Amino acid sequence: MVKYIREKYKKYLAVKILVVITVVFLSVAIMLPLVKLAALFGINIQENVGLNFKPSFGLIFFFFLFGICSIIIICLAQKYIHQKPLSQLGFKSKIGRDLFLGFLLGVIIVASKNIIYGISAKTIEYNPINVPDSVSFLTYFGYYIYFLIGFIAWNSFIEELGTRAYPIEKLKKYINPHIIFVIMGLIFTLGHFIAREFDAHYFIGLFGFSYIFSLLYYYSRSIWLVVGVHSGVNWVNFTFFGTNWEIGGLYNIKISNFPSWIYDYTGIVIYAILIALIVFLNKKGFFKKHFPERIKY
Repeated sequence: MVKYIREKYKKYLAVKILVVITVVFLSVAIMLPLVKLAALFGINIQENVGLNFKPSFGLIFFFFLFGICSIIIICLAQKYIHQKPLSQLGFKSKIGRDLFLGFLLGVIIVASKNIIYGISAKTIEYNPINVPDSVSFLTYFGYYIYFLIGFIAWNSFIEELGTRAYPIEKLKKYINPHIIFVIMGLIFTLGHFIAREFDAHYFIGLFGFSYIFSLLYYYSRSIWLVVGVHSGVNWVNFTFFGTNWEIGGLYNIKISNFPSWIYDYTGIVIYAILIALIVFLNKKGFFKKHFPERIKY
């Protein structure tokens, strides 16, 4: 069966597109049976997502299980259908540099949006997140390490591997990359609503970020760069807009009483400016200079 699929994959573009989209869909949709399985153990994943995540053993277990299952699906597709190494999917050597640059960019994107909100707002509240006196430094440090590595970096890696690096590498030679960006953006965005209620503004924000991540990966071919950006975005949100010290919360900033049109359009304008900047830098040879082509597979 696998051999038959592989042969058809090599011959027909429609099969290539169908196989890749199916693999990406499965890598995201694997969350659905895990949500049901967790419920059998009394664990409600749907009420513990995003800023509401409570780092209990059960939730962390299923969070990592989802990531492992998602990665396995991509690995199996690479090995048995594409017959390519996993390293083909953007694993460049300059991990530290790319992660740092991406993280910094992610922080700047979110900070820019909230600075605009703050300038136009009438009310800004800064509330430090209190850590109970009974929590030792080692306990706090352990939670924070989990937050950075197990929650921020792990989550970003899973999503960027499945909805960015894999589909772009597989389809970039055959169809317009912006079509790939849109399709993957929809899968990436809708995947976030498997365990939460739909919200139009959140949808637009996720799709905008997805498109930017895809564009950055397409030009840089570095999964570490987009993992860094993704991590930077999430780090700011959880650190300064969360309410739980166990997942990195330091301050809870509440920005309110500003025009609704600022809220509705600021993100869109920032995304548009950033996309234009990325395209401009590519035309000037920035990505070819700093992210040279890796070994051909």
